[in-house]
Amino acid sequence: MAQIELTAGPGANVMALIPAAPSQWEGLLPWQARRVRDYIDGDLAGRLSIRGAAAHAKLSPGYFSRRFRQSFGLTFSRFVARRRIEHAQAMMTKTSSSLCQIALACGFTDQAHFTRTFGDVTGSTPSKWRRMAALGHQVEVMGSC
Repeated sequence: MAQIELTAGPGANVMALIPAAPSQWEGLLPWQARRVRDYIDGDLAGRLSIRGAAAHAKLSPGYFSRRFRQSFGLTFSRFVARRRIEHAQAMMTKTSSSLCQIALACGFTDQAHFTRTFGDVTGSTPSKWRRMAALGHQVEVMGSC
């Protein structure tokens, strides 16, 4: 068995001879965050999954989930819901599509699911929010996450 000998002069800090561990990167790397945002924004109407997003970031789903939350401050599913609501708000102000059509175009399974999620995120119903926006009242438009 080989023996390693550390030599240091009197008073030397032996710990200084041991290389420091690399600092932990918090969250996704910039290229990973970009690819995941592109994946989400590119298929808001589709079935977005942690597994699919993790594959775009080249990470395991469990590790991706932790890193995603560190990067965006939200779980993956909550982030996707917010992005879908942002898209729905844009559609409600720019089109005359029905709420059912908007719900489906934004990836919600039905209008009831859309209404529940919209209320959770904004504190209002989609129809009330749309009516207030149409009347020119100040309405909160979700910003980019």
